[in-house]
Amino acid sequence: MIKIAICDDEKYFVDTVEKMLKIYAEKNGKDFCIKKYTKPLQLMESLKEEFQIFFLDIEMPAMDGMELVDIIRRHDEKSIILYVSSHNEFLGVGYKYDVQNFITKPITQVQINCEMNRALRKLESYEQKYIAVKNEKGYFKLFLSDIEYIETVKRKVLFHLRNGNQEDGYFKMRDLEERLEKYYFVRCHNGIIVNVDCIESLHDLTTTLYSGAKIYITRSRKQNLMKKMAERGGSV
Repeated sequence: MIKIAICDDEKYFVDTVEKMLKIYAEKNGKDFCIKKYTKPLQLMESLKEEFQIFFLDIEMPAMDGMELVDIIRRHDEKSIILYVSSHNEFLGVGYKYDVQNFITKPITQVQINCEMNRALRKLESYEQKYIAVKNEKGYFKLFLSDIEYIETVKRKVLFHLRNGNQEDGYFKMRDLEERLEKYYFVRCHNGIIVNVDCIESLHDLTTTLYSGAKIYITRSRKQNLMKKMAERGGSV
């Protein structure tokens, strides 16, 4: 299911886009979950729903679309955003935030069809698998391809990311192990789950990651790790 948010202070426009999206979904056999908002604050409070596509009006009371997309991008860097406006002078804004396109009102079914074709192709081309993480900062997406390894720290888990950053979250390692196994994550011992794609080599009971980190693996888990590395074309 693709989650789509529409935000515009004109309720008629929001309803129109929803109708066109439903026509597109029915014609193309797609499953959309569409949420409508007439105030930016309402959408901000719903970002934890992990929308994948946004239709945003540039001109809205209290907060414009450019301010709103700045908040969205802090929450999620990979969602697809489309600006809509009645004024051509805004054409070209949004490149800073990787906005897919600028659509001039009144919007047509042909425009919706073209933009949704582009958006869905883009979604399918991304490594879109992610987990929703909750911590003191709120809810956000953590894409699996960005995770290097995960370790337990007291009653939480710590995600070590490929870019060197860290994020903590409230998970049980057993639950994470079950969820991530099919995506080439392997539990090395009780306190560590590693992304196989980040492993440079395995010598005896020590895995070396491309970042230089070294992680111990138990003998009972080594065979499974070697199998996963072979499947991914890694060095053993």
